[in-house]
Amino acid sequence: MQQKFKALSSKPRLKLIKKLLEKNEFTCVCELESTIQRDRSVIYRHFKKLERSDLIETRKQGKRVEGKIKHPNKMKKLLKIIEEV
Repeated sequence: MQQKFKALSSKPRLKLIKKLLEKNEFTCVCELESTIQRDRSVIYRHFKKLERSDLIETRKQGKRVEGKIKHPNKMKKLLKIIEEV
């Protein structure tokens, strides 16, 4: 659990998580660039951290990398806890 909180301690990763929750489907990194105003390479690194923390799952579609929240209901509860603190 500590690893999950550590992954969510970054504001850009938190923004990515919220955007992925809104979409609730696999979303391309290219669609998320405007969310955190960062290059794709930075978003890829954030995706890797979130994936290692078991918060998202990723897949490759050709050259595209897409991500999706692994457990949306649990993530909503976790975000609620974070916002209350």
